[in-house]
Amino acid sequence: MHKPLNIRIGLNAPLAWNATPKSKLELIIEQSTSKEKPFLVNIEDYPEYKHLISLDIEDAAKEVLDIVSKRYMMLRRTLSQENNINLDKILIEFLETRPRTNNDKKKLKNKLTAFLGKEKIAAFQHIKDAYSSIPLAIANHQTLGANTAIKILCSGLYVLYLGDQRFFNEKIKTRSEVAAEGGLARKEHYLATKQKSCDLLNTLAPQEGWTQELDAYKAILPEIKKYIAENKIRRPAPTSIEKTLRRWIKNDPIVSAAVRIAQSPPHNGSD
Repeated sequence: MHKPLNIRIGLNAPLAWNATPKSKLELIIEQSTSKEKPFLVNIEDYPEYKHLISLDIEDAAKEVLDIVSKRYMMLRRTLSQENNINLDKILIEFLETRPRTNNDKKKLKNKLTAFLGKEKIAAFQHIKDAYSSIPLAIANHQTLGANTAIKILCSGLYVLYLGDQRFFNEKIKTRSEVAAEGGLARKEHYLATKQKSCDLLNTLAPQEGWTQELDAYKAILPEIKKYIAENKIRRPAPTSIEKTLRRWIKNDPIVSAAVRIAQSPPHNGSD
């Protein structure tokens, strides 16, 4: 008797798809996409079938599971952390309850439409159907034979690669990567104005230093506005430079370090 394959998502340790080499099965499938072949016609001739039929059913199911999980994690990277949690709950609920009635399927779709567009919903539906093929193949292996079980796995793979593939492009960046790069780009845009601010803070400072940060801000603000206008600088925006400069002088590690505050004379009190 075959042990049931665990297909529950490891939510605490998601598959590191971008650090894992492509499996032989994945490379085989990518050479012949589902759009290029008829569905379940002479499936024994397909290279993915020939590869899987040579394996034990658990090993075959595990290879399919790895690909389905990888594509699920690739879909997740396009969502916020909150929506990742929502999607995980929906997928686990589906895998554990197997909704069969039209009403159950409608409820599932309603949950998805609350935070997914139709293209991502379609991609998710393909993923969950591919997940479903795995326990079905294992359950039917002994009664219907290896040939049928592998065909079921192949049908799951076929469905998995249907539809819009843009969410599964391994070269696209995650939301966090895009956000991080956006932050770096903004820092680069601001660098020239920050450097100008530092120069002004040094050249315009009184010999003994600024009395307070506000004095430094007021002294260099007109010159910074002039610098931005003359150089047609868009970032930071001219409309927000007053708030931006004030924030830089108080908290920015580059600009605030250039604000030399005058030292108060020591207090000579009598004993």
